[in-house]
Amino acid sequence: SDSPSVQTSAVPSETASNSPSIAPTPSPTSAPTPLCGTNPVATSNNGICEAGENCGNSGDCDGKDYGNPNSRYCCFGGSTTSGSGVIDGVFCEDDSRCSQGCSAATTDVNWCCGDEVCAGGGETSANCPADCQNPVDPTPS
Repeated sequence: SDSPSVQTSAVPSETASNSPSIAPTPSPTSAPTPLCGTNPVATSNNGICEAGENCGNSGDCDGKDYGNPNSRYCCFGGSTTSGSGVIDGVFCEDDSRCSQGCSAATTDVNWCCGDEVCAGGGETSANCPADCQNPVDPTPS
């Protein structure tokens, strides 16, 4: 015969009729759980000068330890008494030279994204841009 041959493969009938179906994703029945957490009093390298941190032990706190002795300073976080013993210590909330973020918190800070407070540490502009508009925008409560 001069007609071209056509090869077909047999498809089992069960494939067409018994193929698994994907169930639709159900709609949530409750509001999503807010992103919340607890920050330790101090978190290293977060740009916020916090309790236990000062210019000598953390890059989070500004300071100047050279030049004219009258212009030297060392920012510290926490409370006004946290810096006792820090040479040329100045409380970060009381001195404009402490230009990085400052936290007066002396206990762990609870935070929740969406509360209009950027607590720093676990709450950042990356995971909560609504509260933290800048990479460092601390307002601990």
